[in-house]
Order: sequence, then structure tokens, then C-alpha cells
Amino acid sequence: MKIEEFKDITIAYMRNTGEYGKQNERLMEDFKEFLRKNKLFTEETTILGIALDNPALTPTNRLRYDVGLVIDKKSDINLATRKIDDGKYAIFEVSHTKQDVLQFWKNIQNLTADLSVDDKRPIIERYVYNKVANHLCEFCIPIL
Repeated sequence: MKIEEFKDITIAYMRNTGEYGKQNERLMEDFKEFLRKNKLFTEETTILGIALDNPALTPTNRLRYDVGLVIDKKSDINLATRKIDDGKYAIFEVSHTKQDVLQFWKNIQNLTADLSVDDKRPIIERYVYNKVANHLCEFCIPIL
């Protein structure tokens, strides 16, 4: 685990509203296809997946999940844009397999027990091109 400061990050994104799970996987695939078609899927690509709502507190039909491409302010992409919350994040690198990702979520309380987690900001899944090529992804846990 390492700590990073996020500052002035903007994403061009697509959003799914509804049940988390298969719909989010479909959104990710559609988003990557959009990037490929628009020649935006390169070695510099960083994709973020952001579950904006807690399924224990939000009705299923109102759960929001964003998939976004980190862009610079000058980028002209035909998608909605928004900023990512500034602040510190604890970064956990995980093997990008269904089993290891599920294991991460299952153990998240233990993994973050010694951290001051900021529950006002969402956890971010980060997919950096060269890490994904090596079957890795990152989970960015907001901390105080």
C-alpha cells in the first residue's frame, strides 16, 4: 500500500444508473470500445471506475457508477466531464482477476483498519494501461 495525493484530476465519463454488477461490467466494455474507436486507448490511458453510492443505503434503481478516462483540461472528447475529489488516497494494488478483486472487497475492513478512511468520498478503481497489461489494477481508498 502507498499513499497518493489526488489533485486537479478531470475525467471524461459515462454513467450507469441501476444495479451494480453486470451492468457496470458492460459499461466498462462499452467505454473501452468508445476509447478504441476514438483512438484514445493508448499506453498513457488511465481509466477510473467509481461507485458513487452505497448499496446498503441507496435504492438499487438509483445506484450510480461512473467509468471515466483521466484527461487534461484541453482535451476535447464528446463525453460529459467532471472532477475527481482532491485529497489523499491509500492505493492498493490487486491482481486483476475476479477472485482477487472479490477477495479485496471481502477484506477491505481489515486492510483499512489502521487508516482514517474518508467515507464522504468514493473508493476509486484505477486501471492504468501498463498495470492492466500485467494483470493488475488499483483500488484508491480516500483517507483523511
